[in-house]
Amino acid sequence: MRQVEIGAGEIGQRIDNFLAKHLKGVPKSHIYRILRDGQVRVNGGRIKPAYRLQGGDTVRIPPVRTPEEGAPDPTARQASSNGFARRSCMRMRRS
Repeated sequence: MRQVEIGAGEIGQRIDNFLAKHLKGVPKSHIYRILRDGQVRVNGGRIKPAYRLQGGDTVRIPPVRTPEEGAPDPTARQASSNGFARRSCMRMRRS
């Protein structure tokens, strides 16, 4: 866990945008997931994505894995791997 003290330039910024800046390369969907799960805390409490940072806030940022450069996305699906693309192109003939 990483603790970040809010500076003067970050006051009034939304927590989701703050995290996007500090967690470069992490998709916004993952940022919203860790916010929903309560893994990100401000001053020890859970917060919503619309929370605006205030002076003196301490943000707890959990360790997040970022994809390595050039590595294929393991969650991406190939169109040919599930066969859907082939079946959707076929048309049924009526006799």
